[in-house]
Amino acid sequence: MRAALGKSGQAVAAIVALALAALVVGGYILAHERLTLPSWVPIVGSDLATLKAEMTTAQSVTPGQGQQVTIAGVPVGEISRVALHDGRALLTLKIRRKYFKVYRDASALLRPKTGLNDMLLELTPGHRSAGQVPDGWTIPLDQTLPNVNTDEVLAALDGDTRDYLQLLLGAAGQGLQGQGSQLSADLRRFDPTARDLLRISRALSLRQANVARAIDSFRALSQALAGKDRQLSGLVDSSNAVFADLARQDANLRASLGLLPPTLTTTRTALGRADQLARTLGPTLRRLEPAARALGPSLREVRPFLRDTTPVISNQLRPFARAALPTVTELRPAAASLAKVVPNLTKTFGVVNYLLDTLAFNPPAPERSFLFWTAWANHLNASLFSTQDAHGPIRRGLFLVSCPGLNFLKQISQGNPELGTIIQLLNAPSQAQVCGGSPRDSSSAGSGG
Repeated sequence: MRAALGKSGQAVAAIVALALAALVVGGYILAHERLTLPSWVPIVGSDLATLKAEMTTAQSVTPGQGQQVTIAGVPVGEISRVALHDGRALLTLKIRRKYFKVYRDASALLRPKTGLNDMLLELTPGHRSAGQVPDGWTIPLDQTLPNVNTDEVLAALDGDTRDYLQLLLGAAGQGLQGQGSQLSADLRRFDPTARDLLRISRALSLRQANVARAIDSFRALSQALAGKDRQLSGLVDSSNAVFADLARQDANLRASLGLLPPTLTTTRTALGRADQLARTLGPTLRRLEPAARALGPSLREVRPFLRDTTPVISNQLRPFARAALPTVTELRPAAASLAKVVPNLTKTFGVVNYLLDTLAFNPPAPERSFLFWTAWANHLNASLFSTQDAHGPIRRGLFLVSCPGLNFLKQISQGNPELGTIIQLLNAPSQAQVCGGSPRDSSSAGSGG
């Protein structure tokens, strides 16, 4: 490989040089052919924005021939396309992105750059207050103006005027001596002055209309006052009386004015606090906006429920409330008295609740709850009252008594006949049956059923 390159090195160098020369020449030609590469191409790419303009005519506009778009005489783009849309010429303008600061009151003028009608488009961006336009926006027809040809101007003149105009233009050409471009530049410098004069003229015109309106209103006022002499004199007399009363209240007015500074101080303090409230309330309300927006669907969903419940409230609940109002009025004293007792009742029910909780408590095994023993008590109760006679159920039970107790019962029955009858009904065994021959034996006992 190296040997081959050594033998044909000059040929390879010549080929490389020719390729580089071709690239340079091709780039130069493409640059002068106004080839525009997209913005993603490094170094040579261009970031372009699209703007459209409606024209009544696109005469002499030839896209692709480098017809420029200028702002204040500075080239910012070119006319890339022209089409017919709804009987109007629609021009597509490609403008460099850094110059694309166009607003909604922008205007466009087609003007010839040379005597051969090599056209350019003068773009006036407009004012920031009108709002910036998006990419692809169209300047409406009432904000554009095409080129006016000379023959259109001359067609409006008669023959003598045309001759005089030709003499004037010829003499002007001789006087300028090739300084036409400088004259054009000088005339362009009068554009700001013309705009300012236009504003002044509009302001004067508005002022003239306002002055005329004021004079007319003053005339109507004078005519109206001319027939109100008595009312005016009465107004003057009343005003004189009012001012006299105010003069007599001089001391009170001074006192009131003396109280005004503290009032203003208090008002200033209150407004300062209200300002703090407003500053705090503003972010709070803004944070509540999502909740308010989310509440809208919920309210819409509640509407059918409200439609269904409105007849119930109006036709049922409201008549019931009206009918119950006298009863509620009579119950109000009782309710007031009951309100005094409620705290004690609450405490009582708390104790009862504690008692019921204790009775219902089920302790762990082997302990038994009160409810378990209550069931056994019910069982024993049935056994206790299972015997009866003509006088009703007879309680069965077991009576235990000691020997001294039998002796005590015997003494009571002897001392009190009424209690003796009850003791006899007890049917207790005799002391001899229980205690044998030793009435003082306290270890023995008797029983009766």
